Amino acid sequence: MRARRRPVLHTVLSALAIAAGATACSADARDTPEPATDSSAHALTADQRRRADQLVSVFENGTPEIQYDYAENLHDGRGVTAGRAGFTTADGDALKVIRAYTQQAPGNPLARFVPVLETQPDTLPDNDYTAAWKQAAKDPRFRRVQDEQVDTRYYRPAMREADRLGLRTALARAELYDAAIQHGTGSDDDALPTLVKRATAKAGAPSEAGEKKWLETFFDVRTDDLNRPKNPDTAKEWRESVDRVAAVRRIAHTGNYNLDGPFTITAFGSRHTIT
Repeated sequence: MRARRRPVLHTVLSALAIAAGATACSADARDTPEPATDSSAHALTADQRRRADQLVSVFENGTPEIQYDYAENLHDGRGVTAGRAGFTTADGDALKVIRAYTQQAPGNPLARFVPVLETQPDTLPDNDYTAAWKQAAKDPRFRRVQDEQVDTRYYRPAMREADRLGLRTALARAELYDAAIQHGTGSDDDALPTLVKRATAKAGAPSEAGEKKWLETFFDVRTDDLNRPKNPDTAKEWRESVDRVAAVRRIAHTGNYNLDGPFTITAFGSRHTIT
């Protein structure tokens, strides 16, 4: 489960994103994640996937530019949160990223932390770890590993959930993807599959209720979970993150269900250009 970054980080990074304007995502091509292929008839196009990734990056890091080198202890019970999708040390997902990277680059700066992450992640030396993560993020192989982990653990499960529901719009699929990043895709009471079940129980299946009505209900269910999560460790951070849902709802109310770009969004009090 992902917690939004602290507001101070949003403030700093948002200023950079606003100054960048419409070119906010003109990062070096080597830093641009390759979208996962999807055989669904309603799969996101490459442009829609790029915009979905930009939205997630705004919500996670306060800028549309993917932040591979971000690393910080948010003191939310999940250890150090790092990378483009907030891989956390206490939950073990950062360990999976580092293991995959170490298979490609055995002498990488993060490899030495594998033993402590496997046995006693709560004893991790945060400062050393965050410095090593930032150093590793300069390596294109590490950025690719982060992209692959996002595709495998969040994007593809979210798209499978969208296929099962019969969701056709890019915006609804992007919302499930963002929820997968923040809530996870497991079986706990705060995870994406549980939120989907709650929304469907309230609104009916999208094929019955209509996709727009179902999505509005999902917004309500997810907002309620962020305000009252079952996991108390995330409560403070998640209450501060409800605007990530409101921001996507505002896109829906403009009628841009196709995620056509460019467009601007306001999130946590700052405006960003999605290209």
